[in-house]
Amino acid sequence: MKKGICRVLLGSSALMICSGQAWAEEDNAPANTAGAQSTGEIIVTARRTAERLQDVPVAVAAFDSSALQRSTVQELSDVRTIASGLNFNSEGGKSTTNVSLRGVGQLPVGLTTPGVVTYFNNIAIPSLGSSIPTYDIANVQVLKGPQGTLFGKSTLGGAILVNTVQPDLYDFGGYVKGTYGRWNYWAIEGAVNVPIVSEKIALRIAGQIRRQDPRIRSLDADFFALPEVKALGATDPKANSYPGFENIKNDSVRVSLTIAPTEGITNTTVAEYFKADELASGLYLYKADFAPLQSAVFLPLLGSASRAATAVQLASLAEAYAQAHPRGAFDGGIDGGRAYRKSIAVVNTTDVELSDSFSLRNIFGYRKNTNGQSINTAAVPVLDQGGVANPFLGGLVTQPFITYYAEQRYVRDYIDNDFQFIYKGSGGLNGILGVYYSVDGPAGPSGDQFTVFSSLGRVPPTTTHVKNQSLAVYGQFGIPLTDKLNFNIGGRYSWDKSEFCYNPGNTATFASVDFSQCKQNIADRVGTPTEFSDGFGQASVKDNYPTWTVGFDYKISPDFMVYITSRRGVRPKNLNFPLFESPPVTCPSQAYSMSCVDLRGYQTIKQERVTDVEIGEKLSFNVAGAQGRLNVAAFYSRYDNATQFLSNSGNFLFPRGTLDAPPSSIIINAADLNIYGVEIDASVSPDRNLTLGFNGAITKTDVAKLLPINTNGELGPNVGSFGADQINRLTPTFSGTVTASWITPVHPANADVIISGDLYMTADYGGQQGYQLKGYSLANGRIDVKGIAGTGLDLGFYVKNLFDVQYQAGVSVILPNAPYNSLYLGPPRTWGVEATYRF
Repeated sequence: MKKGICRVLLGSSALMICSGQAWAEEDNAPANTAGAQSTGEIIVTARRTAERLQDVPVAVAAFDSSALQRSTVQELSDVRTIASGLNFNSEGGKSTTNVSLRGVGQLPVGLTTPGVVTYFNNIAIPSLGSSIPTYDIANVQVLKGPQGTLFGKSTLGGAILVNTVQPDLYDFGGYVKGTYGRWNYWAIEGAVNVPIVSEKIALRIAGQIRRQDPRIRSLDADFFALPEVKALGATDPKANSYPGFENIKNDSVRVSLTIAPTEGITNTTVAEYFKADELASGLYLYKADFAPLQSAVFLPLLGSASRAATAVQLASLAEAYAQAHPRGAFDGGIDGGRAYRKSIAVVNTTDVELSDSFSLRNIFGYRKNTNGQSINTAAVPVLDQGGVANPFLGGLVTQPFITYYAEQRYVRDYIDNDFQFIYKGSGGLNGILGVYYSVDGPAGPSGDQFTVFSSLGRVPPTTTHVKNQSLAVYGQFGIPLTDKLNFNIGGRYSWDKSEFCYNPGNTATFASVDFSQCKQNIADRVGTPTEFSDGFGQASVKDNYPTWTVGFDYKISPDFMVYITSRRGVRPKNLNFPLFESPPVTCPSQAYSMSCVDLRGYQTIKQERVTDVEIGEKLSFNVAGAQGRLNVAAFYSRYDNATQFLSNSGNFLFPRGTLDAPPSSIIINAADLNIYGVEIDASVSPDRNLTLGFNGAITKTDVAKLLPINTNGELGPNVGSFGADQINRLTPTFSGTVTASWITPVHPANADVIISGDLYMTADYGGQQGYQLKGYSLANGRIDVKGIAGTGLDLGFYVKNLFDVQYQAGVSVILPNAPYNSLYLGPPRTWGVEATYRF
């Protein structure tokens, strides 16, 4: 029998399903009912206090640990298949995660605040590496729409709250879980909870190890063995040694300590370590048309007309071969590439209950992230092996040709502190006042290394450092006007500053430098003849702005609420780098060409704003024994100064030696957008053993106004604009998931056999400059056997992408003017078996 009681520990952000319904209280209940979606109350913390999902007057999707297990969510990015309208796109590699929601997302360049911020135990984590493993997770909550008041960062599209299981002050327990699956995937995870002093001190230790062989094979060896390739005389001596792509090798450990010295005071510290040292994701070669570049680019780089012609033919053959073998990818000499992520994090939460009505909370977070990537962005094989003296390069001996390698290394730390004063009145009045401060910046040598069309090896890495600071004061109140009608109002004022320091690559050391040395290098060049053309530069920008929320909710009955709310979210001004100073990037308007433009008007990225209106209803029902919920929200968002990135490829041909040219692209404010849609979250349980669900989102993005910009090479302030069809529509016009979970009447060894499945569907979405990734449908399923022989032993079998659908999962370079286009394909059919023992 389950108890209809939910206990919320101070200092934790919990989502609980309280089994207080009649079914859950029957004494003759089956041994384990965890497989079916509970019809009890879902408790969320979307407004920084624990309350029923059905009482929160905004759209929220919430998933507890059981829901995550039913959908085999192994990383946070897997949540996209069960949260309508949410999308994770690894644009720019495994470490660069673009999360989009309600038409707003994050660009794969720069270090700005994401459009959708992920919070881990109430502390924001960066977009670099934010698709984290989901072991020992209590819940995941997806908050839709601008989050401009209550949470640390002001966001445009929404927020994702990830909360780990907190220490239990009362009971000893834990679990151990093992998984084995396709491509020799294996994982071991577990947790143990130890009350050190009953009701006073508790410790929880959790960890996970995951491994998987590469699931994408290298195509290079088979390609260079083709007769038509051999006929060209093309080879790659290293082709047989390339390791492939997309393996898994990561380790995690988390230690949580809760101390409750006296009644009303609780302090919880969570320390975590995570490391992933993996091969890069393999890229699908979508296009390789180098014929227009044969004479102008390939001839001088390769040293002869015949070598240039062979390289162009080889690229064309590679395109055809890749499209015939989509489950493989070309290595191109990058030796599998690299996707390295390491983070060390500490979060400390202190709650002090001053009285029945007043309490204080302070949340402090520190995180240090190291990210390293190396990607064969062009997705082509080595087009020329080099080894010849090139007369066009002063007789230098060429090396294996690099079409486009994108590489980076960033070491950054993040400090956040959020102090809150919370009031909960007996008459229904409640509110929160807070002060938030954050700073993130360099913690070691960092920079980018974009090598494009090189026959002399890699270019040296730049030094690129960005520092962001934010201070905000905020407040939000819920004011009861009657016993059914509430007025909700909140405001926030923020002061932000962003600065960068940039040094071009150093050919002598071939290494980036730290932040202080970067600034010193700039200071040393002041007054020299090359001060304005050497590429060394720094700049800063400040911004301050209000954000707000205002709305009403009305309880027609205890189980039926309607609401309306309006919010403002802001992404502050930011900067493109390097500092644009030399003649090729400060060109007079009468001399514009693809190699002479004026970028000074785009040094600063303008403030972005989203103002929305959302109306909705939340209904809980119990009709003829069937229980469930039906939540519907309709929204309209005005997105001003929406950004896109403008790639060098196909737009600029800066003269060789232009040291202050953008390394790969710049961010520009491209358009004002109107975004509107409808979202549905529905669940019904005809009886205690069967639960059916559907969540879906219809989202439409219209261009209200095109902002001044030009993509044809003549780039200057107030010159031209993007075309309407080139504006990104990040969110699909439709996405939805149908779910089902059934506790079968079969009970072998007194266990429950539970069959669960979901079907995820999405229309075209994402892309670059208007190109849309193709829509697809994915079916996932699993069978669980829970509580075997009355013990804590569970067994499970899962299949993801049941019908082995080949689908486009993310973009790398999809630009009409680029000679190469590449993108990421999603994983093929994946299966695995799990065994879990709880104690």
